[in-house]
Amino acid sequence: MKRLLKQGNTSKHRHCLLALCLLCAANFVVAQEQAESKKDVPLKQRTETKNVLMGSQDAEVSVQAVSTVSGDRLQHRPVFNMESTLDGILPGLYISTSQGYPTENRSFRLRGNTPIILVDGVPRSDANIPVSQIESVSVIKDGLGLSMLGMSSGNGVVYIKTKRGGRTSLKIGFTAQLAFNQQIFRPEFLNAYQYAGLLNEALLNDGKSPMYSQTDLELYRTGASPYTHPDVDWQDQLLRNSAPIQQYNLNMSGGGKVARYFIDLNVYNQDGFLKQDNSLNSYNTRESVKKYSLRTNTDINITDHTLFKVNVFGQMYRETTPGKMIMSSIYRDMYATPNNAYPVFNPNGTLGGSSIHQSNNLYGQTTMSGYYLYPQTDFNIDATLEHRFQGALKGLYASATYSYNSSYRESLNRSKNLEVWSYWKDPTDPNSTEVYNQMASAGSQENKTEYSRLNRMQYLDFAIGYDFNIKKNNFRTKILYTYNDYTSSVKNIPLRKNSVGFRAEYDYDKRYMAEFALAGMNLNTLKPGEQWGIFPSVGAGWNIHKEEWFNMPAINMMKLRATFGMNGNDGTGAYYRSSSATLTDYYYTYLKYYKSEDKNKIYWGDKVTEQRTLLEANMPYLSKWEKITRWNVGLDLQAFNRSLSATVEFFHNTYSDVLQKSVGKDANHLIGLDIPKEHLGKYRRSGVELDMTYNKRFGDVSFVANANALFYKSKLLANGENAYPESYMQRVDEKYSQVFGYVADGLFQSQREVDDYLATTMVEGYKPQPGDIKYRDLNGDHLIDGRDVKAIGNNAPLIEYGVYLAAEWKGLAFSMQWSGLGNSQTTNKMMPFTFNAQSGYGQALVEHLDRWTPDNPNARYPRVSAGSNSYNERTSTFWLQNSSYLRLKNVELSYTLPKVWTSRIHLDGVKFFVNGYNLVTISGIKDRDPEILNFLDGTTKAYVPNSKAYNFGINIQF
Repeated sequence: MKRLLKQGNTSKHRHCLLALCLLCAANFVVAQEQAESKKDVPLKQRTETKNVLMGSQDAEVSVQAVSTVSGDRLQHRPVFNMESTLDGILPGLYISTSQGYPTENRSFRLRGNTPIILVDGVPRSDANIPVSQIESVSVIKDGLGLSMLGMSSGNGVVYIKTKRGGRTSLKIGFTAQLAFNQQIFRPEFLNAYQYAGLLNEALLNDGKSPMYSQTDLELYRTGASPYTHPDVDWQDQLLRNSAPIQQYNLNMSGGGKVARYFIDLNVYNQDGFLKQDNSLNSYNTRESVKKYSLRTNTDINITDHTLFKVNVFGQMYRETTPGKMIMSSIYRDMYATPNNAYPVFNPNGTLGGSSIHQSNNLYGQTTMSGYYLYPQTDFNIDATLEHRFQGALKGLYASATYSYNSSYRESLNRSKNLEVWSYWKDPTDPNSTEVYNQMASAGSQENKTEYSRLNRMQYLDFAIGYDFNIKKNNFRTKILYTYNDYTSSVKNIPLRKNSVGFRAEYDYDKRYMAEFALAGMNLNTLKPGEQWGIFPSVGAGWNIHKEEWFNMPAINMMKLRATFGMNGNDGTGAYYRSSSATLTDYYYTYLKYYKSEDKNKIYWGDKVTEQRTLLEANMPYLSKWEKITRWNVGLDLQAFNRSLSATVEFFHNTYSDVLQKSVGKDANHLIGLDIPKEHLGKYRRSGVELDMTYNKRFGDVSFVANANALFYKSKLLANGENAYPESYMQRVDEKYSQVFGYVADGLFQSQREVDDYLATTMVEGYKPQPGDIKYRDLNGDHLIDGRDVKAIGNNAPLIEYGVYLAAEWKGLAFSMQWSGLGNSQTTNKMMPFTFNAQSGYGQALVEHLDRWTPDNPNARYPRVSAGSNSYNERTSTFWLQNSSYLRLKNVELSYTLPKVWTSRIHLDGVKFFVNGYNLVTISGIKDRDPEILNFLDGTTKAYVPNSKAYNFGINIQF
């Protein structure tokens, strides 16, 4: 850049630089830093540190369970959500995808629980920031590391640290990416002929008359009458095979002794898979999302020992969908509507429909129903002032941080109704009359605006610490006060927290370490007198390699550490994550509420008059925070000139006072209110965590391999249940969230087998037929009922793991990231014809052809039924499947041009890369994504398939 300026081409570049500076409101900072950068002050060597709550620690003497990954590992992923880049990266952190729609939040699971997310130390309601702004991501997992969060510490922390400027000359980076996104594991539905034949078979199995005649079946087979006997592949009709994703990033960093800056601008544009007809509308109806993000992180040295830091982050989304909702209408109806339901268009060009499906013409929903626009905005500003005293007070420091965060989600409804007509003409009589019946009428376009989120949060902390040494004894202490004021909606009372914490660290010659922390926190939504909690923790460590007697040259570092802590969970971890309108379980639950609804009416007077009234809305209950005790023992190892590093950890966590309803008690029918929740639950989760990295250079080749895995078991200790009639029915002492169901002994193969079974065993309210599931009478009472339900899931430890491999040779680099889940089971049950929003028979899959018939005794499905068959649909071992999987999350090939080439065109570096996302999935479940299974059951609403992408990009450094 400096060479370009000297060569006289200064005006253009200065104008570009000035524009960026104005955009970030930091002209004076940049000007000062460019002056400083000419000195080319080198970066100082720093001791390796760990990101911990409320600060950082020297990694050599830290005893907390913290794992960290550099933000460089997350780059170049064609995904909307930041969390999608973390799959398989960090030990103990698992990311699950229950819905393939790009803007849907992915689920975090840290050692089995949903963690809270902190960005630069502040809890955020939405942490979906671009990975180009991330310096590192850490997970904090043990009781000592979490204790300073008090009653919000129960589920662990994902700590995101953003990038900052350094003492360097101005550096500019630009990255452009283009990806092609494709849905994977799209369901394969029956064509009209197959569907009609299978439905006839199902009706006959149910003792009913078939719906379709031989003439109908022949017309479906030949397609001779497409308007009266249509065969519409709705996925092919509505969805395109690929959709583009574009990403652009521009960042600047640099600075000198007085000030440093990091500025990042990110643009993300993702188109959806729905087709659109531009001739029908002047606006976009295809689902799409655009995201614009800007961050400026500035550090200013007011004096040599006083630092002022300001972080400003703004993000704006613009999401568009058709006027009919994507997941609750279009995808749902696409999976519910058979191929033979109605034609797309009638012979006269009107939208096709039927008396069953009425206004739900799918093509009309996607292209002619108007649109929804979802403006969404996040804004955060953090300001921190730090001062380190000198002279006689050297070692004493103080800091203060103020953070303001706002987030809103708006929906603009511009939808409209469709005109839909049913059509009929006797296909066997060419002279028959055409009949049209109007199923739905067109309507004017809506113009409504609603807000689903109006969040405001103010966060404040004050800290004072004192670090000092007495010979080889090193002490580090810190006292912290935090205040958090969070309002999720203008109609809600703010959630307020105050906490006071103290942390003391000690090490002797970096050989023996000890740490103690104590936090007190209160929450205003709890009952007065029950709002405060105290959370102590302690830890110790031993750097064995520093002992004089330790004589193992191959081992560079060996540290043994152990911690114990008492944490709390008041529900606000999920609250910040989901930004829901109320806390429900903890939000002023000790107060009585009343509600007024249209149905709450009474009648009185000589002339009976209808009057609205108030009714009780709840039964008050006392809620307190959930209590967690955490034990953690870890061993850290570095060997062979630090080319090999490994960590092994054992943890044992007990969760008590879990807020829940008594098992089997859902409502008080006497007064018509739900039974209140109580602190009845208790469970234990324990396991082993492994993390190993090998990093070595062989001549011109550098190689990195990392493997991490978590093996853990859980056990339910209490849930308020009464004694069951049979011991095997008890949930207590089984795996937490264990699957309970019937034990299946295959399918009945003949009427004789059914008769022999019924001779000794009765099935209340049902008479099995050949092809039905045979259930085992566990208690020997000759009756199949709820007393024959037991734990059917395995008790093997759940395994969450990831593998990373990377190699580089003379600018050519290759890397791949795998993630997986082991010993996982689920009930994969999806019956044909059952899921339909209307009153007709629903869709069926190609896999349903593998149903029981006398000629197919070892079928995947029981005999088919035309509607719901509650007997065969019971949760049982028949439906239990291994849902373990291994997925290639990311694979990348890149080439960085040699410096001798790029220097000639005055560039610091040019990198070309191509990568793939979700390209390979290895799973024992056929025809299905192992994470998104029940797309057709109508309950999970997991309708949108997962996706893979092929991504191409270039990175240029100035």
